[in-house]
Amino acid sequence: LLVGKATVAAERGVSLRVAPGTLLPDRLVDSRGLVTAVGNLVDNALDAAAGSDGAVIEVGLRTDGRTVVLQVRDSGAGVPPEQHESIFTEGWSTKELPAHGRRGLGLALVRRLAERQGGSVTVGSAPEGGAEFTVVLPEALTEPRLTATAHPEPSTAGEVQ
Repeated sequence: LLVGKATVAAERGVSLRVAPGTLLPDRLVDSRGLVTAVGNLVDNALDAAAGSDGAVIEVGLRTDGRTVVLQVRDSGAGVPPEQHESIFTEGWSTKELPAHGRRGLGLALVRRLAERQGGSVTVGSAPEGGAEFTVVLPEALTEPRLTATAHPEPSTAGEVQ
């Protein structure tokens, strides 16, 4: 997904980079949901960053136990604090209405996906300016599998010395 988004970003003059320390184990409970969230947030970040000086998007994924934290930052104009809640409302958009008549679905979908998993999505200001979206998905990973050793040690329970 990110390789494809990086190609689109480059065509629009935006640098898409992966945050240092990004790591996601192969134990996702809902990989489609996470892909949907990443895709929508990166698409919005592309629209926001395109045309800005030093246009950049940074995507980071990290885990804390079974929780996945996704952060997407852009170098666009940012989101005014008074709109931090309303942007997640279905139909809210800064873009013109297209011919098919629907806008403002992506952020509402990301919020629904996060809440369905007991999580959340928030927006704030990125340290370098622009917007920073954070999605927290508790219980997004399955428990790690225990790997059995090739030759387990024999049990000494009940042996007489």
